Formats: sequence, structure tokens, C-alpha cells
Amino acid sequence: MDSPLKKILVQTLAAMAWADGDIDLHQEKILRELFEEENLPAELVSRWLEFPVAFPCVEELAGLLPDNSDRLDLVTQLLHMAFTDRILHPKEANLMRILGAEFGVCEQVLEELQQCSEPASS
Repeated sequence: MDSPLKKILVQTLAAMAWADGDIDLHQEKILRELFEEENLPAELVSRWLEFPVAFPCVEELAGLLPDNSDRLDLVTQLLHMAFTDRILHPKEANLMRILGAEFGVCEQVLEELQQCSEPASS
């Protein structure tokens, strides 16, 4: 891994995979491919696949990604990671709301994320 930006972006994706408390097989496959592509050290790969990963400081992410298109790319990748199991867990939605608020995502989108994560009432 040749840059701090790449490492924090990979950490962000790993943290989203762990947000619901578990990594499913599809998420693990995505992460393994990403870790290999980015040449992460084996010890870090093992740690990030075996134990929950802390979500990076949102303000730091915003500072590293000043361009809106880069921010949108990250949000898209995070949503993809969150939805691999076809369920947006409330903790995943909360991370997206926090990130979205810092990245300037409109309130309507953040409310839709909240609704996606709420269990349907019977």
C-alpha cells in the first residue's frame, strides 16, 4: 500500500463490512480482492478479516477527499459493501448518515437511508 489515502479508504470499506457485526462471504471475497490489489501486509489482512475494524474519522476522510466526485465514489462503494447481504443494517445506515452529513449529502437522501434500515412495521 503506497499511500495513506488508499489505506484509509480500504479501512473505511472494511469498517463498513463489519458495521453490522459480521462479515458475510461476499464481503470477505470483496475485501480479500481489495487487500490483495492494494498489497496490504498479511498481518493487517488477517486482523481486518478476523476482528471488527474502526471506522476512520469522518472529518479526516472529508479532508482527504475534497472533491465531490471522489466523495460520491466512496459513498457508492460503501453502499455496495453494506448492501451485499441485501439488508441495510441500522448501524450501516448510521455510518452512512454520519458520513453523508460531513460530505454534504442532502437531508432527503439521509432520511431515505434511515427508512431503508428501519424494520417494516407489521
